[in-house]
Amino acid sequence: MRYQLYFVFSVLLFWNSVLCLLNSISNVPPIIGEYHDETSSKCALILRRTSIQRYGRTPAHPYGGFFDFLKPRAFLPSGPLENVCIRYSDVNRALAEAKHQIGYRHPPTINSLEPHPAHIDKTGELVLATTKLLARQFQLSRDEIINGLPMIDTSRTDIWEVCPAHLKPLPCTMERYRTYTGVCNNMQHTSWGSTHSSFVRHLPPAYSDGISAPRVSVVDGGPLPLARMVSTYIHRDFDTPSGDLSILLMSWGQFIDHDMTLAASPRDENELDFTCCGIPKEHQHPNCMTIDIPPGDPFYAHYGETCIEFKRALAGHRPGCALGPRVHINLLTQSLDANFLYGSTEKLAKELRLGKGGLMRVWDYFENFGLKPLLPPLSTYPEKDCTARPRHLFCFNAGDERVNEQIHLTVLHTLYVRDHNRIATELSRLNPHWDDERIYHETRHIMAASVQHITYTEFLPMILGEETAARYDLTPHTHGYWNGYDSNVHMGMSSGFQSAAFRFGHTFIQGMVRRYNKYHEFVGEDPLRTLLRQPYIFYEPGKIDELIGGLINTPAQTYDPFITQEVTNHLFEEPHIPFGMDLVSFNIMRGRETGVPGYNFFREWCGLGRAKTFEELEPVMNNGTAYKFAQLYKHPDDIDLWSGGISEHRLPGGLIGPTFACIIARQFVNVRKGDRFWYENSGFPSAFTPEQLQEIRKSYQAKIICQNADDMPTIQLYVMRLPHPI
Repeated sequence: MRYQLYFVFSVLLFWNSVLCLLNSISNVPPIIGEYHDETSSKCALILRRTSIQRYGRTPAHPYGGFFDFLKPRAFLPSGPLENVCIRYSDVNRALAEAKHQIGYRHPPTINSLEPHPAHIDKTGELVLATTKLLARQFQLSRDEIINGLPMIDTSRTDIWEVCPAHLKPLPCTMERYRTYTGVCNNMQHTSWGSTHSSFVRHLPPAYSDGISAPRVSVVDGGPLPLARMVSTYIHRDFDTPSGDLSILLMSWGQFIDHDMTLAASPRDENELDFTCCGIPKEHQHPNCMTIDIPPGDPFYAHYGETCIEFKRALAGHRPGCALGPRVHINLLTQSLDANFLYGSTEKLAKELRLGKGGLMRVWDYFENFGLKPLLPPLSTYPEKDCTARPRHLFCFNAGDERVNEQIHLTVLHTLYVRDHNRIATELSRLNPHWDDERIYHETRHIMAASVQHITYTEFLPMILGEETAARYDLTPHTHGYWNGYDSNVHMGMSSGFQSAAFRFGHTFIQGMVRRYNKYHEFVGEDPLRTLLRQPYIFYEPGKIDELIGGLINTPAQTYDPFITQEVTNHLFEEPHIPFGMDLVSFNIMRGRETGVPGYNFFREWCGLGRAKTFEELEPVMNNGTAYKFAQLYKHPDDIDLWSGGISEHRLPGGLIGPTFACIIARQFVNVRKGDRFWYENSGFPSAFTPEQLQEIRKSYQAKIICQNADDMPTIQLYVMRLPHPI
């Protein structure tokens, strides 16, 4: 698909060049020229249209005429040809009008290399408003908005003055260590995969207005079924535990997801969440997009609830602040680099470091018990994403802000911080001449390599199946170097991956958090709802090891469309309130608001065929789910990607269905090929020696647990699978 997109855009660029030449002959100003001010008549973009295209376009398809320019001319609308010139001055006038419309004030941190996400959002909304004005002025089709407007060189316009500094080309040098933000990983495209850059797209966005309005039905432009209705009708709670998989499989997937993706959510002035439900529309925050609870809801109706809190992700920018449809900020580096430990900004990284011996900050809370330390306390914003905090206790601080989201995440964060300090201590002993900076970055370098190796040798082969992993060349070498880096590959996380496909792990979630002693004997359990954003059990000596025992001994749920009510009715539930929020509704709404096309279009993209009727999906899906979709959706094209993908039959040898396997495999291909610092590469300052690389290949998740638990004498080798009797 990547090569198809290259071909598509090459054709666009070719035709744009041809039009420039033709128009220069006709005394029409060419596209390429020197920068000109407001009075300039230079064309920034020339669109070639028929008069019917110009004045009579109402495409019903969610992608409009994305491939129309590839069709033979006989099949295009007839009419006299005309050139439409969008000038640099038109862009500048639209920008000035957009500033007036939204009351724009230049954000203070926008020229910093680590701007505040809310400030990126302000300039992102400004560029979106400019896009809307140009689309209206020139009556642009979806195809022209998606593929035409981004071709305008905004460095020749006033947009360049409001474009965040980290998205402009930066000078880079070849270094041994990654930057904290991931800038300069790619020397040619300096912002690719960096902190605060945007999610990428593998398919054109399916916004209802072509720019930013959430997805609607392709049949009549009407609303899609309520997200909560899809949740309760299709994704109910059935307890079917796996006989093979441990719950660590789900937690590891979430852990590495939190290394690569985090959509920026709006916050108030104190960096806290705010309320949308119950507030009149005219007084709501502009990012409020609440989820309606239908009358007669089987759960919420008992409590008179009609609304679930949900907010739209903050707007971001493409590289160079190009015009076009809405994109969204990823707050993290998008490489697999263990930055759940270190943070994705220099500010956070420094906050988490001890400043001597290459060590990370920890909290020796159990020093008197002879137990290993905890994560440092979250004292700066103690209430941030932390529920019902006792006054004398704290949630924890880490490289990713979701460390306290669920208790097993907190366990993994603790194990990996302990492992960093273990390795740093050993490097310091072996290299007494190294300073704090050298020890820290060498340890960070090793930890990233270890996470990459474990993910590609233990996790992905289980998820995709060894055959699929091999087909996509996702199997690491056992000896020597791989050397597959390609500077033309964008490692950036895709919207379909972030909002849907890599949320497949939600089907594995267990409703109870079990604990086991060091002899693998069951000792207790708690409802999951009591340990979401409430990690206070950590303050009881010995409980961390019991939770580790639970990670490797508790069976995950089976892969199917059914999700535990602990996260569909009780997500982030506060004590003394009998209901919470709904994770399934969040998944569905996130896809819609970010313009992710429906499930059927990704099936087509993956070469699986697009279903024309719901009956065609019956052999593909579990337990009559296709019939249930037919009761809610008007057409198979309307089915939400997450809901459809989670409902497929598993691939032979894998744990997920073919559509999600395709999206995930392609994403991890890009993660490996697009990362200059990938652990198997040679020829760069970051390369490991052959001997060091062989040591990295000895990394196992079981080894991490054994070396960093307090007292764990025995453990199965492959900890994402349940132990089996010998």
